Amino acid sequence: MSGATRSSVVGVGHLVRLILRRDRLRLPLWVVGLGGTIVASALAVPPLYDTPEKIAGYARTVGASPVSYLMSGRQAGLDTLGGIVANEISQVAQLGVCLMVVFLVVRHTRAEEESGRAELLRSTVLGRHAATLAGLLYGVAAAVLVAGVTTASMLAAGLSGYGSLTYGVGLALLGVTYTGVTLVAVQLSTSSRGALGLAGAAVTVGYLVRGLGAMQDNGLVWLSPFGWAQGMDAFGDERWWPAALLLAATALLLALAARLVAHRDFGGGLLDTRPGPERAGRLLGTPFGLAVRLQRGLLIGWATGLLLLGVLYGSVVPTVPDLIASNPEMAQVVGASGRAAEDALVDAFLGYIFLFMAVISCGFVVSSVLRLRAEEEAGRTETVLATTVGRTTWMAAVTAVALIATAVLTVLMGLGLAVGYGIASGEWTQVVGQVGGQLAYLPGTLVVGALTVALYGLLPAWTGLAWAAVALVALQVILGQLLGLPDAVLAVSPFWHLAAVPVDDFEVLPFVSLVVVAVGLVAAGLWGYRRRDVVSG
Repeated sequence: MSGATRSSVVGVGHLVRLILRRDRLRLPLWVVGLGGTIVASALAVPPLYDTPEKIAGYARTVGASPVSYLMSGRQAGLDTLGGIVANEISQVAQLGVCLMVVFLVVRHTRAEEESGRAELLRSTVLGRHAATLAGLLYGVAAAVLVAGVTTASMLAAGLSGYGSLTYGVGLALLGVTYTGVTLVAVQLSTSSRGALGLAGAAVTVGYLVRGLGAMQDNGLVWLSPFGWAQGMDAFGDERWWPAALLLAATALLLALAARLVAHRDFGGGLLDTRPGPERAGRLLGTPFGLAVRLQRGLLIGWATGLLLLGVLYGSVVPTVPDLIASNPEMAQVVGASGRAAEDALVDAFLGYIFLFMAVISCGFVVSSVLRLRAEEEAGRTETVLATTVGRTTWMAAVTAVALIATAVLTVLMGLGLAVGYGIASGEWTQVVGQVGGQLAYLPGTLVVGALTVALYGLLPAWTGLAWAAVALVALQVILGQLLGLPDAVLAVSPFWHLAAVPVDDFEVLPFVSLVVVAVGLVAAGLWGYRRRDVVSG
């Protein structure tokens, strides 16, 4: 290593130790939470498929399922126990490890610059690339830890050692690749929210591209890092050359990040924000208008992403009935035949998509409400409250924007499904049904948002628990059936209480009851906020 290179990364060891010290609780929670879910899922599968007949049945049904292709890709070796385990845990493991590195790396790079703490550190002996290298090492370590837990759980389940190692390496390299993506996003954006949005969008695009390619069984999967990781064919014909694609992409991303670091100002980004107008409009002079302005970027980003996601999902709905023709046994699975079997399969697909997208929108409502916390910590809330705006008015305005925006996003998701379906099938008669179906799950999302409001008002130091609520509802939706969790645990998720529209008929009572619960939680949060101190800095 040359002298110039050494000087550019000097202090990285101290920085890594500082990161580990600060995240002495956060990192173990990620590894234990995500890894524990994977372990529980991996160990739950073998007892369910303990005969060759059951394994063959899984390969016939799930192996022809469009939902499985879209969510987990085309997993190799579905006629083996290892392939079944890999297929069942892929959705949580792959998305989880990618989102983990995105949050952790942004927290210790762009967020540090945004808060001013990085400037304090740079006043000591710290090289220009030290923070980027520390973020890389931290992201790699976190991904390897989760991948190691995953591999160990597969071995504990009695699966093939070579297949387990191949799957674990693919998972680790996928996390490392998105660590590189995140480091590039950090250089582009001037805010931690922007960096999270860019990196999160990259994860979403990669995941969807792999899913759509898997559904159509074409080369689209090879445009996604998710496809490269799965292309290692763990528990099938294991092959290692796709790992070279992940390593090459990571090397290119790291080189790009290093170059961008050298060509931007400290605290700035290549996508710099534009200055606003000299005078604010009348609406911006109100608490609600200010809240809308603060949430505008977040709302536009989520609205665009969820609308496109709805269009993509809707476009595959017309292909679902084809499964009956390609796999007659599917009709026996759904307990019907002919047109009735096709309708039942479409309803089951739509029901899962409605629920899955509602869970995704929980991420928006939590992020939106937690803007209150960010504004308070940055000291800007004190500035607002120094005017004639009262505490309750300010919090109610931000909360109203978050909840109204959630309802708007829900409508957009339904419209996206209808548009996608209309483009693919030429029929435009499903708009009301698909928007209505998506709205049937809205109270579950509102309860998660209202819980965030209550935590912020009553227990501001514990607002991070709102993300645990999101993880819990995702666990109930994605793995609840597989894990065989008791109803008492599943009932903690608000979505568990709602009717499974369109498979089941819409039920008014649970819908209204959850709305009442949401209103009560918001009222509790407002009450608590009026009685606690405002913290800044």
